[in-house]
Amino acid sequence: MTVKQVCVIGAGVSGLVSAKTFLEEGYEVTLFEKRQGLGGVWERSRTYPGLSIQNPRDTYAFSDFPMPASYPEWPSAEQICAYLESYAQHFGVTEKIQFGAKVTKVERKSASIPGWIVSVSFQEDGKEIGKQNYEFDFVIVCNGTYDIPYIPKLPGMEEFIAAGGQVIHTNDFNDGSVIEGKRVVVVGFGKSATDLANLAASKAKECTLVFRQALWKVPNFFLGLLNIKYIFLTRFAEIWMPYHKLQGWEKWLHSFGKPLVWAFWRLNETILRLQFPLDACGMVPKQPMNKLIGCSIGLVPKGFFEYVRAGKIRAVKTKINKFFASGVELDNGEKIQADVVVFGTGFLQDIPFLEEKYHRHVFDQQGTIHLYRHLIHPHIPQMGFVGYNYTFCAQLSAEIGARWLSEYVKGNLPLPSPQQMLEDVTAELEWRKKDRPYAFVSGACVTPFTFHYIDELLQDMGLSSRRQPGNLVGEFLMPIDPSAYKHLGEELQAKQKQHPSLNDFAIAASVEVKKKPSLISP
Repeated sequence: MTVKQVCVIGAGVSGLVSAKTFLEEGYEVTLFEKRQGLGGVWERSRTYPGLSIQNPRDTYAFSDFPMPASYPEWPSAEQICAYLESYAQHFGVTEKIQFGAKVTKVERKSASIPGWIVSVSFQEDGKEIGKQNYEFDFVIVCNGTYDIPYIPKLPGMEEFIAAGGQVIHTNDFNDGSVIEGKRVVVVGFGKSATDLANLAASKAKECTLVFRQALWKVPNFFLGLLNIKYIFLTRFAEIWMPYHKLQGWEKWLHSFGKPLVWAFWRLNETILRLQFPLDACGMVPKQPMNKLIGCSIGLVPKGFFEYVRAGKIRAVKTKINKFFASGVELDNGEKIQADVVVFGTGFLQDIPFLEEKYHRHVFDQQGTIHLYRHLIHPHIPQMGFVGYNYTFCAQLSAEIGARWLSEYVKGNLPLPSPQQMLEDVTAELEWRKKDRPYAFVSGACVTPFTFHYIDELLQDMGLSSRRQPGNLVGEFLMPIDPSAYKHLGEELQAKQKQHPSLNDFAIAASVEVKKKPSLISP
């Protein structure tokens, strides 16, 4: 079929760059965003006081739109949202967004007619003000893996709330006055949990951090000197983690060179134990650092361990067993008086609007996501997924994923058979479950293999993974540079002129005259 009308669901990082990429290719794009602002996890209503990015500024940018030089090395959530708004405005994406537009269902037109019917509920202040069905040739799902806050259902929670207690997920915490002078319990040990425990230490009457497992936290600067981007965001750093497809000298390093790998990670752990009072705080993780590095790794909030050591944050390694009217009871039997309980317990992954027969292809019974290259499923035609490929450099992996998807739509990717794609997906998931169970995130977490993943996408597109051919040493040792990927579109055009081809399995799509998406009476 000929693809002309493209639907993008979600105006976060992935949705914005997907819309921008397909607009550049000449498609007519409509972007639906259920909230009143863009930004996804950076949208203003979802950010808490003091939130900032974990990457240094220049590594968290799109390839062709650097962050303002006036931004600090670790920009705030407000600055990131402003950056994304500028990006959308600059590339003509903003005018394609319909805000307050919640997609409620995406279903195929019919078994014989290609394309999708997208049902949208338009909402204002939480109330539906209208609904409409649209027809599209291709749908890109960018609803994100951090969109459905998870709060465990615990006995007594309703009694606690009825008695005046507050239960909040970090996703909905955007007003620091909520905890001022209060007795606060924070649950979790990820970035948002430790950030808010840190905030509570300075604002609340009491702060208790309840966590089941300590995680490795990293500083902005190792030993106060070396920027974290030189530690985790280089090709050199990545080779110390065994990828599921080892090639070249990485095979030697993770076989005969295993003692070196062991020494590398023990050195990093020793540095962290020297820089932070982990032993004194009882927060040395049980799992080695190389097993825990993934999407849950986070920068340590400034002063966090000092607050714990001083008792301003009372850290208890256990879990909440139940609520009672004036607080919570822990699994060890201890009762804690609390006014506010903040859950930093992560998110659920789901695509609730996707037609059930296709939903079963993407999610198995355990909730694991099955996508080839984290971007498509061979049994779901005319649909792609961007944002289920989370790496240390989310903007860049989403951008290159969107570029890969546009090549897929045009029929320019020499993909393997559907059976082979599914076998590859299964093999990768089995490896992740076995080798990286603590960094699984339903199979959507690519971290820490940013370079390996991006290289695979480039190779699929027939492009070189070497971005600095004349500086191989620098490319190996220096932090990732998104701007090195800003000419992929031109490179692909040049390649197509030299080697025009179509992949029979991919969607053969040519761009025709633009028109508005078709409306169907609800």
